[in-house]
Amino acid sequence: MTTTALASLRRHSDVSSLKSSLHQLCSEFGRITRLDILTAMHEGTKQAICFLRMEKPEQEQQLMKALGVGRFGGEVVFVLNLDIPVTADDDGPSSRWADSEIYE
Repeated sequence: MTTTALASLRRHSDVSSLKSSLHQLCSEFGRITRLDILTAMHEGTKQAICFLRMEKPEQEQQLMKALGVGRFGGEVVFVLNLDIPVTADDDGPSSRWADSEIYE
C-alpha cells in the first residue's frame, strides 16, 4: 500500500462511501475501532479530515508507515483533498462532523 491508495480515496463525493473505502483499505492491517470524518472547505477545496483508531497500536504503526500519515491526539490523522467540484453554496470556509459509525 502506498500514498497512491490515499489518492484513490479522493474520488469519493460522500462520507459513507469514503468510510466504506477506508475500512476496506485499512483491513489488511486490522479492524478500525473508531472512525470520525470532519468535512471542510479550505481555499476552495473540499476536504475530508479523517481520524481513526485501530484495535492495536502495532496496527496503527503499520498503517501510518504504509500511508505516510501521522498521529494527533492519540489518533491516526490525515487530510484528503477531495476531487469534488465546488459549488456557489460551498463558498467560504466551513466544516462539519460526519456521523461516526463503527462497522463490525
